[in-house]
Amino acid sequence: MPDLNPNNPESDSTNNFGQEENSIYELITAYIDNEITDGSEKNEIKRLIESDNNFRNRYIFEKLTKETFGERIKRVETPVYLYKKIGEGIDDYIKQVSKISPVNQANPVYYSQQINTQKSRLKRNLIYSSVAFLFLIAIAFLFNNILKKNPELRDNDLVAVSRNIFDKVSSGQIKPSFQSSNARVLTDTMNKHLDFKVFVPDVKDAVLVGGVCNEINGEKIAHIIHKKGNILIYTLEASKNDIMTNQDKIILCDEFKEHVNKGENWFPCSKDKSNTAVIWYKDNVICASISEL
Repeated sequence: MPDLNPNNPESDSTNNFGQEENSIYELITAYIDNEITDGSEKNEIKRLIESDNNFRNRYIFEKLTKETFGERIKRVETPVYLYKKIGEGIDDYIKQVSKISPVNQANPVYYSQQINTQKSRLKRNLIYSSVAFLFLIAIAFLFNNILKKNPELRDNDLVAVSRNIFDKVSSGQIKPSFQSSNARVLTDTMNKHLDFKVFVPDVKDAVLVGGVCNEINGEKIAHIIHKKGNILIYTLEASKNDIMTNQDKIILCDEFKEHVNKGENWFPCSKDKSNTAVIWYKDNVICASISEL
């Protein structure tokens, strides 16, 4: 069984990491399909899903996809007119081949059998291709619906981005590049690197640690970190105008946009048993705050 820890420091090869990550994803698929019989392997995959946000999202996505296929995908019958068109196309093709191919006049029965065999084979292949094409269209439509109903599965969704960064800050992979416990000093420093006015929230009984500025998908983002004892409180901030209008950088799902457009503030996101996330905004700043509270 492969090492299921994606952050294993012993793995120093990008190629090997990619292969191992794929093998882990395959194990998740096998886990969903009840194909794993080894009890310890099952427990290890379950632990991975519960402890790692990326693999938990992958598990939810694959499980939801499998269930939705079972409920919604129905057999697509090939339309009669398509059968007819395929048959006509094959007949035309055979006529053209007959004109340029040598005909064994001495054995017309054998020649006729060969033509019929070729015709059946071509018709079967074309029918399979048409059914596969229709099936791919159905899959694309289904995936689009899944992503609309589960925006946290999209890499550039505001909530998904904030949860991903929260996990990295929590694990120590990301540390504040601007360290200050003074909100005014931190605000002035971070504003030099952003195209919107950052807002440092006043978190009751918590200590301001610092912040980070970067770009994600071409969108400038601010990350602000507080601590309340050993509890991490993280806030992602971005330009409200950009998030509400852009469709190709960092996005906000339609449901949350409706809340904002109605003037509603401070509403919860999709639930995650390891942390709590809320969306809120102030002036031209939209925020996703996450903590283990």
